[in-house]
Amino acid sequence: MIYFETSKEDKGLDFIDINIPSNHKQLDAYYKTRRAIFCKEQRLFENSDFDINDLKAIPIIAINHYLGTPDQVVGVVRIYEEKPGEWYGGRLGVIKEYRSFSKFICPHLFKFNKISSLYHMSIAAGLIYRAVSLANFIGCHKFSAHVQEQNVKLFKRLNWNIVGELKQQGIKHFLMEAKLNAYPATPIYTRPIKINSSLSALAHVA
Repeated sequence: MIYFETSKEDKGLDFIDINIPSNHKQLDAYYKTRRAIFCKEQRLFENSDFDINDLKAIPIIAINHYLGTPDQVVGVVRIYEEKPGEWYGGRLGVIKEYRSFSKFICPHLFKFNKISSLYHMSIAAGLIYRAVSLANFIGCHKFSAHVQEQNVKLFKRLNWNIVGELKQQGIKHFLMEAKLNAYPATPIYTRPIKINSSLSALAHVA
């Protein structure tokens, strides 16, 4: 859970939890949020950004809680294993209204609650941390992503290196790799919904 530093006296009521979808409603919201960002806003796809990697991917969501109740999925990312031990992240996105959120603490996102100031920057940074640290927990020795040019600076600050350049959907992307020692292996904290083999395999982690 990520508690935002606000002027409210009771900060425990409004928070954002970055985790695996725990029910079909959250899973559906995950795909709807992706469509809103990558189809409607960025227009990288026409009607759906679903692809073959989703058949093996683990979805991760940032969900806003209002007055202690899950309210809205505001950020997404997915991770999947391409080869044994080689993982990819993708479809990283945060809806417009939440991209400027910052200065929050993460009491349950980081292993041993050791919080790096780097991840106070944005929800996107928290999603990146969750993605890589979870893959590291599962058994990852290489984690890569195709990163849009405007996001390269963020990834560099979060201990990623550029290893190549390519075009996807007509847009320049950079192939980047995470420095895994900056992402301690961290399990998930809620029971995932059993929707495919990837999530079912994670049930023992919760």
